[in-house]
Amino acid sequence: MPSDEMVLLQAGLGRRTISIPDPSDHQEIADLLCAAYPKMKELEGAWMLHKAMGGSGRRRLNLVSPDDTGYTGAGLTRAWGGKGCLYIMPIQHQLSTAPLPFTAPEFKDMPKARCVTCSQAVPLQLLSLHVGTCSNRETAGKFTFLLFCFQTTCPICGQWVASDTIEIHASTCVHSYVGLELALELTADDHPPPHPHTHLFCRESGFSNVSALIDTLTRRIDTSTTFSICVTREGIVERGLKQWQRQKRSSPQNPLRVTFIGEQGIDNGALRNEFLTEMVAGVERRFFEGGTTGKTPKYSLIDVDRQKTTGEIFAVSIVQGGPPPNFFMPWCYHFISNGELDYGTITEDDVADLELQELIQQIRAADDTSVLEFTDRLVACGYTGPVSIQRKEEIVRAVVLHATVRLLPILQQLCCGLKLYNLLDMVRAEKDICRQLFVQQFCRKVDADFLVSSLAPIFSELGTVKRQRESTIVNHLQDFIQDLEDEDTGSDKLHIDVGKFCQWLTGQSHIPLSHVNREEFKIVIEFDHDCQVRYGVHRICYPVVNACSRSVTLPVVHLGTSTELREVISKAIVYGYEFGRC
Repeated sequence: MPSDEMVLLQAGLGRRTISIPDPSDHQEIADLLCAAYPKMKELEGAWMLHKAMGGSGRRRLNLVSPDDTGYTGAGLTRAWGGKGCLYIMPIQHQLSTAPLPFTAPEFKDMPKARCVTCSQAVPLQLLSLHVGTCSNRETAGKFTFLLFCFQTTCPICGQWVASDTIEIHASTCVHSYVGLELALELTADDHPPPHPHTHLFCRESGFSNVSALIDTLTRRIDTSTTFSICVTREGIVERGLKQWQRQKRSSPQNPLRVTFIGEQGIDNGALRNEFLTEMVAGVERRFFEGGTTGKTPKYSLIDVDRQKTTGEIFAVSIVQGGPPPNFFMPWCYHFISNGELDYGTITEDDVADLELQELIQQIRAADDTSVLEFTDRLVACGYTGPVSIQRKEEIVRAVVLHATVRLLPILQQLCCGLKLYNLLDMVRAEKDICRQLFVQQFCRKVDADFLVSSLAPIFSELGTVKRQRESTIVNHLQDFIQDLEDEDTGSDKLHIDVGKFCQWLTGQSHIPLSHVNREEFKIVIEFDHDCQVRYGVHRICYPVVNACSRSVTLPVVHLGTSTELREVISKAIVYGYEFGRC
């Protein structure tokens, strides 16, 4: 027997994805629904929308109340939030669930495939069911299926499934609510829709590592045009966010190309990496708070609308060679990767807001009298029970839940941005592998060992005086890099660490995520012995860096001692970030 969802699909009442703009009024929404479900014309407007509170429609449905003027696009956005499905429920009619012929208008937009048994054109979504009931079975089993298919993730089990058979697969995962399902996908106007970028690839059971996952995501970049950003280095985070949101001619789905205004650099990858490095670090400082155990979004209603942009920046950074945003607390990643909050695992340590941390500490230290002083603040946190020392654990728990639940709309907006390249679907299908892209302490930072092993000096002929000087400089450079890792140089303007040194040389301060990029990550060192011949007598020369080709030319005459090398390179790093001659 077919499942309830398959019965609805055969009757032309199955799941649909419809784009409803925010300005749409009730009549426009009704016309869109009737176009998708011709049987709705029988209802003569007697229908209401409902939503399920989780459980893929198996739990009790709640009415989505219309506005005074009926349903509107903006009203649905507020009431629904873009998560899960909406259900159309007839008020006084009962629609027929009898199977329709395959030529019915309900199936006109579905891709068709010819049954090899009866030669009838059957909608792909119903082909498996049809094959099982087709009367002529003489030729059954003689044909094989191609291994290539359009894929998406099952919203129930998270597995990769062929897009055209997702309804059939979902019916085997769980029997859905017996009702008319409608998925409304409300599109944003932040960016124009990119060129079609559905990808054809072999069905995979999973990824063995992050590198393989990144390689797959990279193939989803739409190379038909470029996503260009022009900014100055001053206020790069705010300017970058503004220019990112303003760009209308292309989408972040396209390759990112960055120009630093007033500089001569042409983006062949290094400028993009440096921009993404600065943006991810700046967004972390600007919109997140926390400590060494991870960070959560700052609670700010003003910045909620910008979280979708930060999600897009994170997605582009992961896919196009930037650093991963691996600073989230585990509970935040659990929400991103599962779409729901795991209340049982949240503790006081997951509260990053300093004000609420202080409130929890004060409650812990309060006595029977002083605990009453926090009544108003506890009511603001959603606690409505008795305020007494005997209820201390319940009170603290209420504050902890308040601190996390109020961040969910912000995380939902961030998830919208992570839909770029279908990254969010990938995260939810490959939770364990993607964890190291988002959770603190999983990704390895650039350290002295990695950086030194990446050095590729071009030495002069063995046995020459030039070769001896070059070897001495390389040894001094190795000592300098290792000292950066060992020493705490403070936090003033001259503060330099291994990551900053790597970013000065290459534009990035992280270890490449892709295995191929890690193997190719080499920093070529060339030596200039003739600066005095070209410039005459002079006191100082600085290294010349080509970040796009990851190469640096060192002035040998001015780097004779370890002290000279440290002084020259330190000044070059602090004052020479711009693309141009020192």
